[in-house]
Amino acid sequence: MKARDNKEIEHKLYYKHYCKILSKVIKEVKRLYYKEVITKSKNKMKTTWNIIHKEKGNLTNENNIKSLRINNHTVHNQISIANEHDDYFLNTAGNISNKRINKKKKMQVHYNSYLNTLISHLKIQVGLIPPQKK
Repeated sequence: MKARDNKEIEHKLYYKHYCKILSKVIKEVKRLYYKEVITKSKNKMKTTWNIIHKEKGNLTNENNIKSLRINNHTVHNQISIANEHDDYFLNTAGNISNKRINKKKKMQVHYNSYLNTLISHLKIQVGLIPPQKK
């Protein structure tokens, strides 16, 4: 039992050591490759940023929308799809803005009414105006 455990431990240590060496080799090969790519590049800054984005996984993905369903019709024309997206987002922003404006107006009306009532009560309490009979 102990002999088997010792072999397993030796294999695990060997595997970990091999993984460290492999990682170092991969990093060095990448470094040399990117150094060569940058050296040969005409636009070194752009190439450098492309490498950074590639390594971070931030490359833009060219996933164009091939079709869009609009009012139960499938549209394949890229210009029509772009126009529909524009219309949707422009209208959405406008609708949200209008809702906020309407809500502010309603709140202002309620606030003004509240202030008028409060001022009337204060005037009555101070005696500036007589109380109204109901």
